[in-house]
Amino acid sequence: MRLTGRLGRATMAGMRAGHATRSEDPWRRARVVGRQLAGWALASMAAGALLIVVAGGTAEATAATLRALAVQFIVWGAIDGAIAAFGERDRRRRVARGEADDAGATAAFGARLRRLLRINAGLDVVYLLVGVSLLLAWRTPEGLGHGLGVVIQGGFLLGFDAWHGWRAWDGPPRADERTGEGHARH
Repeated sequence: MRLTGRLGRATMAGMRAGHATRSEDPWRRARVVGRQLAGWALASMAAGALLIVVAGGTAEATAATLRALAVQFIVWGAIDGAIAAFGERDRRRRVARGEADDAGATAAFGARLRRLLRINAGLDVVYLLVGVSLLLAWRTPEGLGHGLGVVIQGGFLLGFDAWHGWRAWDGPPRADERTGEGHARH
């Protein structure tokens, strides 16, 4: 099997190092994660804008709930969009520096991506708990909107990060992945 170009070299180098397969190439996985997160960000902001429009023609309690939900969607969308943009910028910079051609850098990048996805999945559980807490403690139309917004966004992100974390997974974390040390030896 002949692989050419930057992706082929990085994939073959990763396979030799025992850390990546063609479907699990961390450079490709990071690009997919960024694009999908950017898509979610745009959809969230568009939904938030639509909710504001819809809220204008509803009763006050419903309008307050929809406006609060819209705020959550717009703010989360902006944050997710910024994360996607900065992540893609970092990925491109690393590829331009030739890290995708280096087996050690590819292994380190893959370990970093897996670690970030695991950390994010843990944070997403916290977001869900915060959303449920808002729903239980803030018993107003605004509280309902904000609580639902956090639960919806946190729930999506939990599924998203868990899915991509699983797809990027190539076995149990090594000791150096857990501590963040030792990547230079690859």
